[in-house]
Amino acid sequence: MEWLKEILKGLENPQELEKKIAEGIGKNFVARGDFNALNNTKKSLETQLLQLQEGLHKEGDFKQRLEELEHKIALEKEEALKKEEEAAQEVYLKNRFNQVIGENQWRDELTEKAVFAEFKTAVTMEVNKGKEDKEIFEELTKDKNYFLNPNRPLEMMGMGRVSMTSVEENKMRALMGLSLKN
Repeated sequence: MEWLKEILKGLENPQELEKKIAEGIGKNFVARGDFNALNNTKKSLETQLLQLQEGLHKEGDFKQRLEELEHKIALEKEEALKKEEEAAQEVYLKNRFNQVIGENQWRDELTEKAVFAEFKTAVTMEVNKGKEDKEIFEELTKDKNYFLNPNRPLEMMGMGRVSMTSVEENKMRALMGLSLKN
């Protein structure tokens, strides 16, 4: 403060002026510890502000993802309901199909599945509206070898292990001049 006294020597009331200047300087003076504490508080508040802003951004993303998930769940529910309806329709048509078949036995499972697929399609066609299931089924199976033949020729007893087809094949081979099969 000595430098200040030299500057103020020529002025009136230099002591009073020095006192006011010293008070003014001390008035705005902040201790280094207080300054560091305030500076740290300021930095932590800025960090919290950034985190809150990021949180708002993430919250917006979260809301968007939530809406997407809700939409996806709604679509999956619709799809599940649709599948349930299709399954119920399938069971209904399978029952109708089984009633029409009666006591007939299919030649094989693949044939049954193919005829059932044709039956499902035929039932929904405009051409077949008003027709009974039996009529539609008969149109699909007419003159086709889809069922096991209940009147199959029996193998003749007493011929050993030779089947009728082997006997007939050997007759043909004999006519052609070929050796016989055992």
